[in-house]
Amino acid sequence: MTGFGSLIGWVLGLQREVYAALGAQIQGLSESPKAALSAVVFALILGMVHAMTPGHGKAVVFAYFLGKQARPWSGVLMALTLAGTHVLSAIVLVAVLGSAATAFGRSAGLATGVQVASYAMILVLGAWLLYRSIAETLRPPAAAQELHHRMAGGLLPFAVGLLPCPMTMLILTYAIAHATLAIGLALTAIMGVGVAVTIAAVGTVGIVTRRSIFSWLDPHGRGYTWVLNGLQIASSLAILFLGAVFLAGSLA
Repeated sequence: MTGFGSLIGWVLGLQREVYAALGAQIQGLSESPKAALSAVVFALILGMVHAMTPGHGKAVVFAYFLGKQARPWSGVLMALTLAGTHVLSAIVLVAVLGSAATAFGRSAGLATGVQVASYAMILVLGAWLLYRSIAETLRPPAAAQELHHRMAGGLLPFAVGLLPCPMTMLILTYAIAHATLAIGLALTAIMGVGVAVTIAAVGTVGIVTRRSIFSWLDPHGRGYTWVLNGLQIASSLAILFLGAVFLAGSLA
């Protein structure tokens, strides 16, 4: 546990350093257009590092793909949707509330309500996926049931991404204060790409882990079906549990 805490501390420290460097780049852009490339690189790295910190739905994404057969492209698509929603929700909040949307890097006011809504949606979708997973173990799924299951999975990245990105709010607030809103928006978009890279990597690990498990099993054996159903139920249960824990923490 101590080692994990040290790792998180190192990632948070690296995030602060990259953010400080990005702030310096934003200031320098008004003086030197040549600093644009450096700012882009910093924003991309910041997004990747920022997504490594606790949150951002990594556990939810991993659990989902562990229980669902999918191609790697599905992980990329979910990551792009999640990251885009994550950044866009923060941009909208800053546009409406300005600096009041964040306090010391954390959501505040209406942003806190959006955060609660995000966790509640994860909880509801996890419950629905669990219900459908159990139902599918009892009888072969009909086309309509499979469609409902896919729709719930399709809504999941929007539910997770609805949580506003605190780093985006910090960057935009900083950019507005220095009258460089257009630059701030461009950099947050690039940062969103960095977030998507990290989330896509997590999703890919989930997909590869699932394939590795089933590569050892006989697809015609009884054990294959048991593991298939068990993973799907465990995956849905994990999403439900994570949503409940996140929601309880946000309401505490």
